[in-house]
Amino acid sequence: MPNLPDRPRLRPLQLFADETAGIIIIHDPQDFIADFGLDLRLAPLLLACDGRATLDELPRRLTQQSQRPWSPEEVTAIVERMDEWLLLDSPRFAALAAQRNAEFQAAPIRPAAHAGSSYPAEPDALRRRLDEILGQAERLDLAAEQIAGLVGVVAPHIDLRVGERAYAPAYRLIESFAAALPSQAPVTFVILGTSHYGGDGWFIASRKAYATPLGELDCDLDFLDRLEARLGYSISADDTAHRREHSIEFQAVFLRHIFNDPARPARIAPILCTSLSALYAADDCARQRARADYEAFIQALRETLAESAQRVALLVGGDLAHVGPKFGDAFDAQAKAGELKRADAELLEHVAAGDSQALLAHIARDEDARRVCGFPPLMAYLDALPAFGPTEGRALHYEQWQERPTRSAVTYGVAATWRKLGKGSTGGSVVGGTGLEPVTPRV
Repeated sequence: MPNLPDRPRLRPLQLFADETAGIIIIHDPQDFIADFGLDLRLAPLLLACDGRATLDELPRRLTQQSQRPWSPEEVTAIVERMDEWLLLDSPRFAALAAQRNAEFQAAPIRPAAHAGSSYPAEPDALRRRLDEILGQAERLDLAAEQIAGLVGVVAPHIDLRVGERAYAPAYRLIESFAAALPSQAPVTFVILGTSHYGGDGWFIASRKAYATPLGELDCDLDFLDRLEARLGYSISADDTAHRREHSIEFQAVFLRHIFNDPARPARIAPILCTSLSALYAADDCARQRARADYEAFIQALRETLAESAQRVALLVGGDLAHVGPKFGDAFDAQAKAGELKRADAELLEHVAAGDSQALLAHIARDEDARRVCGFPPLMAYLDALPAFGPTEGRALHYEQWQERPTRSAVTYGVAATWRKLGKGSTGGSVVGGTGLEPVTPRV
């Protein structure tokens, strides 16, 4: 018998039932395997492989749950095939993942993982597509001084095929900002993106250039050198979380399109943000440890931003709520559309005001029941803003994507921050500190 795990467990995969075709479609978000279909009658076994039952216990468990008997020989044979297909969290899959990750870490360039699916892989087709998206933006209701003083933008990271109306104002603003830069003036975008695949540590940087169909977007290695020197440790030693992550890739595609002239050079410092739920943990000791680690990173980031001789700006790739049965809720997301809009409006007000303390309290009061995946990069963004001095901001866009087949929804918005102009300026002012004043956790 192959080296199967004693308690078979399906690794993180997305399963979609096609009842008309009688198959269950398997999608691997990390792209270790291509999409393929299995007989829908195997669904009970796939779902039963949750790591709790042993291989010997699975036949009895399946027989009790279904209307037909499952023999030990049948279950073992299917589980063996599942392992061959790399569906299980097993030694076979671990070996493949280690090889792929080692190849990625050794490469100097991060490939365009979603070209050809989320956006065109052919350069001219991509340029046309991005121009179409930018053309949807309404006129920016911002003064020239606000655009020239831009220090940060919050953009979504939802698939471009869904969120084009939100990407439009975010990158029309950055396009206007680019046009206002002096010729030959380099700019670095510190991109803070959600890490959907976890990783070691709260913040994971990559030193790779990001490839796009329009060319590469170089990494600002000097910025990362200075940041890591202040931290006293590396946040880029293991950057495998960047391999398939789309939250930064989509921003890189737009930036490469906008900064396509050598007279307007742009680089990035790509940093993924993992969960910050420990900042509102019920356990006091855990919360204090998390607070100290987080503040150390924020202090280093602020100082690195403040000392930069060239132009630097923050860019968030983060969405807001994820609700409905697809994400584990019992309710239909459309029935909660108004409630979601009110809650998200409150969150965006905190972002526009630069108030990380209010953002943290907003997330902590219901332990992130809306699953705001953009919370970690938004928190870091707000706490890094004081590096630019007095600033003010504004929410520019909000929308919801209601996925009716799953009765679920994802929400996202756009906001911007610029240096405060003084008398007559509008928008919220940045609140100092790290937003980590005590928050009463929900126990």
